[in-house]
Amino acid sequence: MDRRSFPAAPATTSPEHEVLELRRQLAEALETLEAIRNGEVDAVVVGGPDNRKVYTLETADRSYRLLIEQMTEGALMISQDGAVLYGNRALAEMLGSTPSALMAAGLGPFVKPQSLADLKKLLQTGGKAELFLTRQDSAETIVAQLSLTRMDAPDGPFLCGVLTDLTAAYGQAREVAEAKSALAVEAAHRESDERYRLILEGVRDYAIMAIDLDRKVTIWNAGAQQILGWQASDLIGHAFPAIWTADDEASHADDRERALCLESGRAEQERWHVRKDGTPFWSHTLMMPLRRDDGQHIGFLKILRDRTEQRAADEKQSLLINELNHRVKNTLATVQSIAAQTLRAAATVQEARAALEERLISLSRAHDVLTRESWEGAELSEIVALAISPYAGPDGARIVTGGPSVRLEPSMALAMAMALQELATNAVKYGALSAPAGRLSILWTVEADVIRLRWEEKDGPRVTPPSRRGFGSRLIERSLSAALGGEAAIDFAPSGVVCMIAAAIPPGIGAHDAGVIA
Repeated sequence: MDRRSFPAAPATTSPEHEVLELRRQLAEALETLEAIRNGEVDAVVVGGPDNRKVYTLETADRSYRLLIEQMTEGALMISQDGAVLYGNRALAEMLGSTPSALMAAGLGPFVKPQSLADLKKLLQTGGKAELFLTRQDSAETIVAQLSLTRMDAPDGPFLCGVLTDLTAAYGQAREVAEAKSALAVEAAHRESDERYRLILEGVRDYAIMAIDLDRKVTIWNAGAQQILGWQASDLIGHAFPAIWTADDEASHADDRERALCLESGRAEQERWHVRKDGTPFWSHTLMMPLRRDDGQHIGFLKILRDRTEQRAADEKQSLLINELNHRVKNTLATVQSIAAQTLRAAATVQEARAALEERLISLSRAHDVLTRESWEGAELSEIVALAISPYAGPDGARIVTGGPSVRLEPSMALAMAMALQELATNAVKYGALSAPAGRLSILWTVEADVIRLRWEEKDGPRVTPPSRRGFGSRLIERSLSAALGGEAAIDFAPSGVVCMIAAAIPPGIGAHDAGVIA
C-alpha cells in the first residue's frame, strides 16, 4: 500500500512562493492520482508537524473524487464482509450496474462461484487475484484483476483497490493460444505423417501399396520396390503394375480380389505373383479398403510379403515327413526280417540274442549317419569306416580301405552298412580278424557308373566253405543285390573270404578320386 503525506501549507507566504508551492502540490497530486489509477494508493494522509489526518477516498475532497470518477478502471472501497463502501462509475459500468445498486448489493453477487474463494481471501489479507465476474445487465462473464490493499481506520479496517477488466486481453490470449494450438496440431500432424513415412520406408520385408479408385498408385514403399522391382517415382500417379500371372490375368483375379475386399472388409490369400523382371514368387497378400473418416471409400491398401523361401521350406518339411514315414515303415520291416531270419538260423537263444544285437546296432549306426545328412545320403567311405571301427585296433594297420569319393542314396547306404557288418562279424568270428596276423582290405572303384567293392581277407585261419548258407550270406547275396541294383558274390577261398559287390550309381551322383586310407 502506498501512503503519501502532504505537509500543511505555511501560515504566511509570498505570492511567488505560493505559486511555486501550488505547482509542487499539483505535480505531486498528479503523481498520486496516477498511483491511485494504478491501484497503488488507498488513502491520503495530510498533516503538519503536530497532527495528521487520514482522508480515504470516501471522504476525499471533491477534486480527487472527480479524478477517480474519470478513471477507466474500476475504483472501490470495500469492507471485509464484501460491502461496497464506494465505487466509481467505471466499476459500475464494468459490472453492468449502477453505483447505488452496487453499493446496495455488495460485490459478492457479481462474483461467479469459482472465484468466491479468491475474493474471500482478498477481503481478509489484500493482494491481487483474477476473478470471473458476471455483468448484471447481460449475464456476460468477464475476467478482471482485483487489487486490494488493507487500510486500518478508527472505525475498523477496510480495503481500497482497483478492478481492471482483462476480458479483451483474455480474448487475445485465447486467440493466441488457439492459434498456437492449431500450429501445434499441424506440427503434430506433420510429425505423425513423418513417422508414418519413416515406418513405411523402414519396413522392407513387406511391400505396402495403395491405389485410388482409378487403380492409380498413391503409396509405394521401399519394401515394394525391393520385392517387386518397380521404383516409386515411376509408379506414383500411374496405373498399378502387372504383377499377376498370365492365368490370373485371364481369370480377372485382381477384380475378384477387390470385390472380396469390399464385401468382407479384407481379402487375404497366398498365390504366385510376378516381379518386374518376370521372375515368379510365392506371396502372401492382404488387401483392405481405404476410407475417409466419414466412411467414403477412396481406394485400397495392399500389403504383400515374399514367402517363396518359406513355401520351399514347408514343401521340404512335408517331403521329409513323408520320407520319414516311409523310412520308419521300411526300418520296421527290416528289423522284422532280421529278427525272423536270425532266430531261425541260430542254434541257441544266446547265439540268436548276440547276432540280433549286432545287426540292430549296425542298422542303428547307419541310421545315425543318414540322420546327420538329413536322410539325403552318405559317403561310402563313412559307411566303411563305421563297419570296421570296432575291429581296427589301436593303430589300424590290419585294415586298409580306399577308393574314390562316392555318395550313396539312403537305401543303398543302409544295405551297404548291413552287408559290411555281416562280413565284419564273420571275419571276427571265423576269418582274418580272428587271428593276430590276419589282415583285411576293403577297396572300391567306379567304372561306367558302377561301384565295384572288393572285401578281401588274408593271413587268417584256413577257410572251408560252410555246409549251408546262413542268414548273413543270404542277406549279402540276395537282399543286398536287389537293394543295390547290382550283384554280390562271396567266395570262401582257402586263403580268406573274398566278397565282390557291384552297385549301379544313380544318375547325378559323381565320384572323385581318393587315396588309400589305412
